[in-house]
Amino acid sequence: MSELPPIKVTELDIDRLEGMLDKAPYRGDTRYNGLRDELARAIVVGNDEMPEDVVRMNSTVTFEVEESGQQFQRTLCYPHEIKGQPDTISIFAPIGSALLGLSVGQLIDWELPDTKHRHVKIIKVENVVTV
Repeated sequence: MSELPPIKVTELDIDRLEGMLDKAPYRGDTRYNGLRDELARAIVVGNDEMPEDVVRMNSTVTFEVEESGQQFQRTLCYPHEIKGQPDTISIFAPIGSALLGLSVGQLIDWELPDTKHRHVKIIKVENVVTV
């Protein structure tokens, strides 16, 4: 596997995600080890220190799968926020975990369930301003 790109995660996002991972049904479930690994390697920054072009929770991300040239636009959500909403992706999905903390122009090697690898490049990040 290629070297992982550096990622940044806000204090708020890491606190919420680690809190969720510590509770049932996520605690001890190895399916979420990818997200645990991403959080463990993240540079944690304050909400006001996070650059606008970095994927965080509730960001709308445009990304390209380099092998196919296909572009997708998805909003990164907590599982309970999805509820059949189109164009959302759960942080607990492998691609959701892979997107968190990346910035525009970064590329990550993403392993699919069939063990094939895809290279995903961040094209655009839109963040909702919260008060």
